[in-house]
Amino acid sequence: MSQSREDLIHSLASSMGMGESQKAHISSSKYNVDTGVMYCNGHVINKNQIEQARIYFTTQYRKLAEKDDEGAKELSTMYEVAMEAITMMMGIDNGN
Repeated sequence: MSQSREDLIHSLASSMGMGESQKAHISSSKYNVDTGVMYCNGHVINKNQIEQARIYFTTQYRKLAEKDDEGAKELSTMYEVAMEAITMMMGIDNGN
C-alpha cells in the first residue's frame, strides 16, 4: 500500500509539472498516522495545515467541476487527485 501511495504522489507531482531532475533532489515523505504530522523535504507539516490543504483542494475541485469548460474540468481532476491523496494518506473514511 505504501508503494501505491508513493506512486500516486509522484503521478500528481508529474501532472503538476515537476520534472525528473527536480524529483531526484526530493527525499521521500513520511506521514505519521499517530500524530497526524507529515515530514516532507525537511519540512514538518502539521495536521492543521494538511487539513487546510485538503479543504482547499476540495473547494477548488467543486468550483471547477461545475463549469462547462474542458480546461476547467481537467484542472478539477488534478484537484480531485490531490484531495483524494490527502484523504487516503490521513486515513479518512470518505463514505465509500
